[in-house]
Amino acid sequence: MKIKRNVLAIVVTLIFLISIPVSIVCVGFCLPAQYGKTYYAVLPKMFNKLKETSGKKIVVVGNSAVAFGLDPKLAESELDGYTVCPFGLYGAIGTKAMMDLSRVNIGEGDVVILAPEQISQSMSTYFNGEYLWNAADGNFGMLKYLKNAEQMTGSFVGYVGRKYGYYSKNSAPSPTDVYASSSFDDDLKMTFERPYNKLPLGYDPIGTISYKTQIFSREFADYINEYNDFVTSRGAKLLFGFAPVNAQGIETGTQVGDIDAFYDYADALLDCEILGSPHGYIFESDWFYDSNVHMNTAGSAVYTDRLVRDLKAFLGDSSPVEIQLPEKPIAPDEDETGEDGKDAALFNYESEGTGWKIVSLTEEGTRVSSIEIPDFYKGKRVLSFAPSVFGGNTAIEEIRVGKYVYAIEDKSFSGCTNLKRLYMPKGNLPSKCAAYFALLEGAPECMIYVPENLLSEYANDYFWSRYAAYLKGYL
Repeated sequence: MKIKRNVLAIVVTLIFLISIPVSIVCVGFCLPAQYGKTYYAVLPKMFNKLKETSGKKIVVVGNSAVAFGLDPKLAESELDGYTVCPFGLYGAIGTKAMMDLSRVNIGEGDVVILAPEQISQSMSTYFNGEYLWNAADGNFGMLKYLKNAEQMTGSFVGYVGRKYGYYSKNSAPSPTDVYASSSFDDDLKMTFERPYNKLPLGYDPIGTISYKTQIFSREFADYINEYNDFVTSRGAKLLFGFAPVNAQGIETGTQVGDIDAFYDYADALLDCEILGSPHGYIFESDWFYDSNVHMNTAGSAVYTDRLVRDLKAFLGDSSPVEIQLPEKPIAPDEDETGEDGKDAALFNYESEGTGWKIVSLTEEGTRVSSIEIPDFYKGKRVLSFAPSVFGGNTAIEEIRVGKYVYAIEDKSFSGCTNLKRLYMPKGNLPSKCAAYFALLEGAPECMIYVPENLLSEYANDYFWSRYAAYLKGYL
């Protein structure tokens, strides 16, 4: 009897263990899609447009600079006989994934332009399965063309957990800013109005642009050459191109010769031709929107014009380019003033643009456990704080970020071993303040508190989604 009981227990346990992965798979694939209104959902649309377009295509593969910069219909008006297909959405997905997903639908006579952004992540074989699951939600067929099965499998449980959480609470994310699927029309042009450069300094001093040859990994170059072989086998042509770059956002000290050396380095590594010159894709800051590679609405016409000119030269098309360039957009003056915040005296400042940058804590400030970064100091806005301000501070447990802080630098809380709560301001959409790849490095117990009504917006934001597991809502 005891033996029978043990056998039954083993059978029940096995059934239970088998049912867990089956249940997870069912939840992941059978529940209604939850990401259909997010920025992620544009990727299946890009895939389907490429799949459904017959005839010759211009396929621009890259990252978010493609989504923000390329006006496909405007380009088509100048490139007779071609349909223009944008195929770049989000740098955090990885350029490699975009190359892999594009392969199956490249055909004879197509021209493929690979234009990764001038940052090390985009110029590598970096791959992120977590974001791809979000993007493929309800459109899983395209995933079979990826070559990173292990990473996709490893990130599946996390995706299922997020998806079930939204479904069970009837709270599918519905972004209201530019990072939403509704920001694009059927031709995949970004139609969300981006009227001017909204960066407080005109550029992002954290997400700077580099022309150091080190950012272009040899492994990535090898992958491009293999991609080139495939594209060529399809009767198509691969060109290596350049994403738009904010001139102000280029790393300090970069010389013209450094940019030329980058071109020469890429030319030596790659088997494919290079389209145009990197100098041609460096634009004034007025044409950008919320990063050093995201064009505003007027800027997208300027970038498209540059791309068309280089393509016509490559195609041997001597017809004039007739794109009507817009006037340079002018950002409104930011003259808002206010009283000093309650903790303003706990910081030391230096001028930054039209406001202030916090550079250190006062002696008293180093001893407090809770602190609020002020909105104003001496009547001017507080725009940022240096990563060294809180570094190594073991007294701090809670930090409240001011509403005008436009970005938080990586490792800003390194060594803050007792930091438990980082509060983002009420009323601010997540895109008001950028967060990058190492926000919480060195602060192992910290959670990020955001307004309850914006929790899903933060969890699916271009900058903040990588910290979704650390987000909590507050009223």
